[in-house]
Amino acid sequence: MASQEDVFKQLVSHCKEYGFVFPSSEIYGGLGAVYDYGQNGVELKNNIKKFWWDSMTLLHQNIVGIDAAIFMDPTTWKASGHVDAFNDPLIDNRDSKKRYRADVLIEDQIAKYDDKINKEVEKLPRSLETPLMRRSLKAPTLVCWNTLRNVTLFMLVLQKH
Repeated sequence: MASQEDVFKQLVSHCKEYGFVFPSSEIYGGLGAVYDYGQNGVELKNNIKKFWWDSMTLLHQNIVGIDAAIFMDPTTWKASGHVDAFNDPLIDNRDSKKRYRADVLIEDQIAKYDDKINKEVEKLPRSLETPLMRRSLKAPTLVCWNTLRNVTLFMLVLQKH
């Protein structure tokens, strides 16, 4: 079984080979661990951005989109709730004297559930699988989450099946 690092290297190699990303400033020697979007990468990024924008704004009557400057008067950030409302809930473990972020604990628990589900699916007899199930198990999953600064990040999760 390939290590997670090997899988990541293969993914980066594939993305470079097919024009999704290129090492930044490559013709001038490059910059370590920094990539620019290639011809296919920028199309993928724009498609994901358009899908997200449409699903968040066009499909809701009470939501509109704006493109505002990040540099704003601090009062604007406070009025919008970005100062008081955005925080990382922390949980203290009195036994270990460690502090954990709640979102990290939740993500770890979800990963455990995903592992259990995948193990159960693997146990299914092939006769019970439908073509739709086989396709859905092999399809990449798009995961979207909001960070502290209200920036939406996307990650394409490739499932191994």
